[in-house]
Amino acid sequence: MNGWGSRIRGSLAVSVLGAGLVMLGSTPSSADTDYHHYEYICSGGAFLPKQSSQPVQVQVAIPRTVRVGERLALEWTLTGSPLLASFPFSAGGRLTATAKVDVAGLWQGTLDSAGSKDQGELKQGSRLELPTAVTGSVSTAKEGKLSITPRDLVLEFTPPASTVRVNDTDDPNEQVASESHRHGPIVYQGDWRYYGKTDRAKYGDHLDDLHATNAASGSVEVKFLGDGIQYIGERVSSVGKVKVYIDGADEPVDEVNAYDPAPVDKPNAQAVLWVKKDLPYGWHTVRFTKGEPASAYMAVDAFDFITSTLPAPPPMFKATCSYKGVPTTVNVDVLPASTNGNGNNGGAGGSNGDGRVSDGDDSVRGVVVLSGGGQGHGTPTATATATTTVTPKPTSTAKASKTPKVSRTPQVRVTPVGGAHTGERPDPDSTGPLLMGYGAALALGGFAGHLVLRRRRAAHDLVHAPGETETPR
Repeated sequence: MNGWGSRIRGSLAVSVLGAGLVMLGSTPSSADTDYHHYEYICSGGAFLPKQSSQPVQVQVAIPRTVRVGERLALEWTLTGSPLLASFPFSAGGRLTATAKVDVAGLWQGTLDSAGSKDQGELKQGSRLELPTAVTGSVSTAKEGKLSITPRDLVLEFTPPASTVRVNDTDDPNEQVASESHRHGPIVYQGDWRYYGKTDRAKYGDHLDDLHATNAASGSVEVKFLGDGIQYIGERVSSVGKVKVYIDGADEPVDEVNAYDPAPVDKPNAQAVLWVKKDLPYGWHTVRFTKGEPASAYMAVDAFDFITSTLPAPPPMFKATCSYKGVPTTVNVDVLPASTNGNGNNGGAGGSNGDGRVSDGDDSVRGVVVLSGGGQGHGTPTATATATTTVTPKPTSTAKASKTPKVSRTPQVRVTPVGGAHTGERPDPDSTGPLLMGYGAALALGGFAGHLVLRRRRAAHDLVHAPGETETPR
């Protein structure tokens, strides 16, 4: 059943059963929907490979007609993700797809449909999963026409909140003493000494090892992706101050005093010496240099790379996808409201339910914008023009068919008012009481006829009973 166009019409089918009439409601009708197929090419964002990426296959379901007050629902089905993880991420990231259409006619502007897909653990080079479908809808209180033209598709990734600890070395054969060298994202400069498990097992360091230097030129630089970092070391009597520089700054942004009167054989191990958690999400480089006193050591045990819970996808993970050619503009007829008293179906004049995003005083202008996670931007036709303008290359046209592709349940869908899969409240069935009345009348009529038949038969038997004669008068 179509989610917003199904209504029981006034016609009745009549069936004759014996001497009674049973009146049945006609089968509900559903509005026609066309399925338009497009191929989108994406650009931008850190997750698109440098070589040519595969296109996104898009199917847009657009109904041909809708009644006043009913939801004109659009559904985009996406297949073929072009996005590859450039870096590893733990499970819990989210890919959001926002599909835009230009709307003209009774209402002019842009309708955004949105959906999202939670991602599992991503290794470098893993392909991100697209939302199965993204949906949005618009409702109007006026008869007329709406013109729908699909536009850009925007894909955005939000990394999961996480804290990843990186040890001071990633080399099981680390040299005891060395000059400048690298371990993954950590670069040591100057003369450093490495203390492995043989020396440090009893002190409680992370993974039982430690880097330390007392050279005046000693420093360590670390590069990470996130919005925060923690410097892990020791608080002990043999260490001193450390200066901190962020993202190439000439002057230190902070100075840490790691000194503690604890003896060297009983250090306060795995201590958080410095933390920064308010950086903008992205790539950052932090440099730590040895400070005073000259005889003191600077120690490095580990670093924690932090990503907090982000309020929005970072710009670096945004890809914009555009249609290859000229998208088809689809005209939708807005027909008069249903006459059975239930034509509103959550549209204009109904209660404000989940998924409704209004763009001003829509009740005055007779338009309500609804969405499955997106929103509408626009105004009535008389005063505004569309907010999104895309100049496509006239290389091809979209294909339309009446046979939909089978798709899974979308991640984000407009929440309907009523039963599952109908998208609307069940219609009040005015034929129910009528059926019951006719059924009762038929049953009573049959019962009364049976009684009359029995009385006539009894009278007949009395007149013609065997062995009896009529008494003469």
